[in-house]
Amino acid sequence: MTDLVPSAAAQLFSSELANLSALVLKRLQLECHYHQRPDLERADQQLLQHAMEFGRLLTVVYRHNLFPALREECAWHAAVLRARGSDHDALALLLDSWIMAIQGLLKPPECNELARPLQLIRDDLDKPAEPAPTQRVAPAKTANLELLERLVCGDVHGARDVLSGIAAGRLPPDRLIVDVMLPAMAEVGQRWQANELEVYQEHLATEAIRSLLAGLAGMRPESQQRTAALGLVSCAPGDAHELIPLALASYLTCRGWSARNLGVGLPAGQIARAVAAFHPQVLFLTFTMLSRFEDVLEVMAEVRRQPGHCPIIVGGRGAVATRHVLEGRGALVALDFDEGFRLAGEGRGHA
Repeated sequence: MTDLVPSAAAQLFSSELANLSALVLKRLQLECHYHQRPDLERADQQLLQHAMEFGRLLTVVYRHNLFPALREECAWHAAVLRARGSDHDALALLLDSWIMAIQGLLKPPECNELARPLQLIRDDLDKPAEPAPTQRVAPAKTANLELLERLVCGDVHGARDVLSGIAAGRLPPDRLIVDVMLPAMAEVGQRWQANELEVYQEHLATEAIRSLLAGLAGMRPESQQRTAALGLVSCAPGDAHELIPLALASYLTCRGWSARNLGVGLPAGQIARAVAAFHPQVLFLTFTMLSRFEDVLEVMAEVRRQPGHCPIIVGGRGAVATRHVLEGRGALVALDFDEGFRLAGEGRGHA
C-alpha cells in the first residue's frame, strides 16, 4: 500500500468527518439491530466506539500518509472485536461502512483516492491464505505468572512479596520495573484485549500495579546519587493508557531523576504550561493510540512556543508508527525506557 492520498483529498476527508461519521454510525446501527446479527449485537457498543475512533485514525493516516500503520491498526481493531463476540465480519462491516460513506458522500476523484486503501485491506479479509488478524502477539519478555495471578486478584501484599523475592537476587528497582512490571502490564493488556479477563479483574490489576509502582519508586539504592535533572512525564492528550507514564516516572525516580507525572487527560496547552512552570530537562510523552497523533503534534507545537522550552522524547506504539514524522519535527523517539533515559542523558533533543 504505497500510493499516497493527495493533500486535497485528505483535507476534504477532514472537513467532512462529522458527516461521514454520522453515515457510518447509521449504517452500523441498522445492520446490528435489523438484520438479525446476534454476533454484532453482542459487540454493538464496542463496534460503534471503534467506528468513531476509526474515523479519527483515518484522518491521521490520510494527512500524514501512514498507510502501513493503517493495516496494523485494523488488525488491532479486529482482535478486540473478535474477542468480544464477533468474527472478522465486524471489521469487514466497519470497513464497508466507511467505504460506502466515502463513496456516497464525496465526489470523484477524491472519493476513489480515499476509499482505495480501505478497499485493499477489505479485499484481503476474504483471502484464506492471509494470517488471522486476531493472533496474539508474543510479548518481548515473559511475564511472571505468579505475579500475574496476584495482580488480577488485586492482592497487593502478595504481589509485593513476589517482587521482594525477585529483588532478593539483587535486581535493582529500575530493572524490576523494566524486566518484571512492564511485561506483567503488557500481559494484562493482552489478556484484556483477548477478552480473557473480566473488567473487574483488569481494574484490580491496574490498581495493584499503581500501588506497586509507587513502592518501587521509593526503593532507589542509597548508593545512587540523585541528580538535579527533572523529567516531566505525560500521556498524549486523549490517550488513556495511564500506567505507562506512571511506570516511566517511577523508573526515572529509581534512576536518580526527579520526575513529575502529569498523568492522562491534559490538553496540549496545559502540558505546555506545566513545562513553562517546572522548566524540566526533558518532556517525556507517551503515545499509544495512533488516532491521537494530531494531539501529539499540538503538544510539540505548544511546548516550543514556551521560552526556554525543553527537548521532547516520545515513546509508545504510536510513536514507532510515526517515527519519521516526529523526528522530522525535532522530537526524539525512544523504543523503551532505557533508550529514553539514555537519550535524555545525552541531551540529544532539539529544543
